Amino acid sequence: MPGNGFELRESLSGELGEALKDSVDFDRLAARLGRPHGERRVFEDVLGERPFRVEISDEPQTPSRTLHRLDVGGFGTDLATQLNGQCNGYALRLSEPDGTGLTMQSGKARNLAEGDVYWSSDVRMNVASVSKLITAIAARKALADAGVPPGTAIYPFLPLYWRRGPSVDDITFDMLLTHRSGFYNPVTDFALYGDLKGQIARGALLGVPLGNAAYQNVNFGLFRILIPVVTGAVKVSLTAPSGREDDHDQLWDALTIQGYHDYVQQHVFGPVQISGAATMSVPGNALAYRWPMPTTGWDSGDLSATSATTGWHVTANELVRLLHAYTYGQIVPRADARAMFESRWGVDRGKPTRAGRYFLKAGRWESGNKQLEQAVAGLLPGGLPFALLMNSQLGPDTTPLVDIVATTIEAHIVPIL
Repeated sequence: MPGNGFELRESLSGELGEALKDSVDFDRLAARLGRPHGERRVFEDVLGERPFRVEISDEPQTPSRTLHRLDVGGFGTDLATQLNGQCNGYALRLSEPDGTGLTMQSGKARNLAEGDVYWSSDVRMNVASVSKLITAIAARKALADAGVPPGTAIYPFLPLYWRRGPSVDDITFDMLLTHRSGFYNPVTDFALYGDLKGQIARGALLGVPLGNAAYQNVNFGLFRILIPVVTGAVKVSLTAPSGREDDHDQLWDALTIQGYHDYVQQHVFGPVQISGAATMSVPGNALAYRWPMPTTGWDSGDLSATSATTGWHVTANELVRLLHAYTYGQIVPRADARAMFESRWGVDRGKPTRAGRYFLKAGRWESGNKQLEQAVAGLLPGGLPFALLMNSQLGPDTTPLVDIVATTIEAHIVPIL
């Protein structure tokens, strides 16, 4: 096998896109080959996320003789009443095209012992599964640019050395993006490289019926494989020079993490001038705490191994800017952006109101000590971009944060006088 990074790079010539080759540390990658693949060690003290209900309504908009809107002020006041003093802290942003929108924050992003940082809409936090909404935007862009229809089967874009189980050849991009692949793992819902490869080998025959919605992280986790392949950064024929399957795994793991990260940075965050967002934390980012009895803060660390399904560290401002830019055609045409939401890609809640549909994506990431990061982002009625980041449980934590946001939206739909 190659003795250094230069030899490894040269041996993979033609299997990788030039842009990806320029961003990979081949010396570090070459040093890893031949070692056991220990990807799970980083998650030994992590509960991860609780599965979300996928609640998408196909009801038509409620007919009304009067026009309606979201009462933004009432919505914000009501939500603040439910949040203030009931969590370690939060930041909220809502953007209105012809209004002031909402900017709200309360509490600490980092408590006194960990740096004493107050929440603002410019503090970054791991937004957990809200990362799936970012992945959905990236997938919409990548598939459109490559001329790949969403109903295309995914199997030609998987590594050739992977074994494919029952029904895998019937699974489409759209099924993954709406959790209708039939994949299901009752033991774990992590989406590390081995989980992705293993799920493809098991297939969907032992899961839920193909076409039925069942929330599983592997659905989106596979896009850190699929996006680099669709865009030509990695070829499906890629294998390690040693011929060892564990080395194949090491290569694909490292190169697809980098390929996915590069694509999102360039084609999703780049057009919006978002810089510094990453799948690992840096000093100053919000920490996760327990509530109502905070202990020390928890840094969820480097989550690049779960790329495409969780781990993006962004601010409330950045999420709102991204959603605004996306819906107004700065990444894909406006009709394509709206079609993504109407197709339910990357969202958990989609419901009609008299003021129009809303679409919400939830995220939560939890330590073994119950320290929690959670977020909700999406479009409110009227297409208003919204983001809420919170770094603990909310009160007794019996009602999911996304349900509280949805209920508060529906309580503040008012006639336009």
